[in-house]
Amino acid sequence: MKKLLQMCCMVLLAGVIHAQTTLHISTDYKQTCYWNDTKGTFENCGTNDEFPSMFTLNADQTIFTHTTSDIKSSYYVKDKEYKSEYDSYVYNVTSDVGNKYMFIIDLKNKLVKILSSGHTNSSEDYLLKFSIKNSWND
Repeated sequence: MKKLLQMCCMVLLAGVIHAQTTLHISTDYKQTCYWNDTKGTFENCGTNDEFPSMFTLNADQTIFTHTTSDIKSSYYVKDKEYKSEYDSYVYNVTSDVGNKYMFIIDLKNKLVKILSSGHTNSSEDYLLKFSIKNSWND
């Protein structure tokens, strides 16, 4: 009984430690798609251009940092949700300059998606798709 209790405590501790680690996601390609109001879908996805970058989610899952060769931006997590039917994590975020986005970590398709929607003119809504090269926790 004592060993079972110790094992349960170790599993619980390992889960807490794992949940409180920093997530890093490196990307290698980016594609931009635009909303088609008539069809109700994102399309006109340009070429899938090489675009190395790094997304980092802090251990508390409250701040994303996106680093490219030109800029480093922070995004503050308002709320998050796991969508099991899509094997995706959805984060509603606000950028360090006040813009609102939806970040989607799409594990099934190995993509990080950034949705910018709700513009006065819906043709300005867009979806960025970054292909995941690698991901790790520390």
